[in-house]
Amino acid sequence: GKRVADYLEEQYSRYGFFVSANSYFVCPDPVKTDQIFCRIRYGDYEATPSAAERMEFVRTDFGDVLRYPRAIGGFPVSYIRDLTTGFEMHDVDRLPVSSGPLEVSASECQPTFPVSSSSHMLTFETRNGARLTMRTSGTEPKLKYYLEVRNENNDRAAAARDLDIMTRAVANELVRASENGLQ
Repeated sequence: GKRVADYLEEQYSRYGFFVSANSYFVCPDPVKTDQIFCRIRYGDYEATPSAAERMEFVRTDFGDVLRYPRAIGGFPVSYIRDLTTGFEMHDVDRLPVSSGPLEVSASECQPTFPVSSSSHMLTFETRNGARLTMRTSGTEPKLKYYLEVRNENNDRAAAARDLDIMTRAVANELVRASENGLQ
C-alpha cells in the first residue's frame, strides 16, 4: 500500500514533471489564418531571415523552400512536423547554421502521420522538453494550440517558467496575436 501522492512522486522522479497549456485564438478571417501559418512555415516575405532565425529546407521533389523558426521562446527547436505540407524532421537543432538552405528529398522528410493540405497542423519540439502542436479548428474560426513542457529533473518551478515563456512565445512570436488582431 502506497498513497497515490507517493506513487505520483515516484512517476515524476522516473519520467519528469509535466505541465500543459491548451488554448486558442479566434480568427474569423480564413485568409488571415492562412497568412499566419504561412509566416510560421515560410518566414516573413518582407524580410530575408538570417540563418540564426530560420532553418531553410529546399524540398527538391516539391520545388519549395520551407523556413521554420530555429527557436521558440529562446529554446532551440529540435523537431518539426508539418502535416499540411508533408514535412517531418528530427534533431533539426543539430544541423549546421549556415548561410544556405539544406536540400532534402521527400524520402528524408516524409511524415509518419497522414498529410492533408486542407487544414493547418504544425508540431514543434524544443530542447527544453516542450512540445507544441498548432492547428486550425475544423468547425470554428479558431487557431488552437496544445503545449506541454516536461522537466526531466522534476523541477516544478522550472517547468512552470518554461511553460509560461512558451505560451507567450506562441502568442507573440508565432501567431503575433496583437498584431493580427486576434482574440
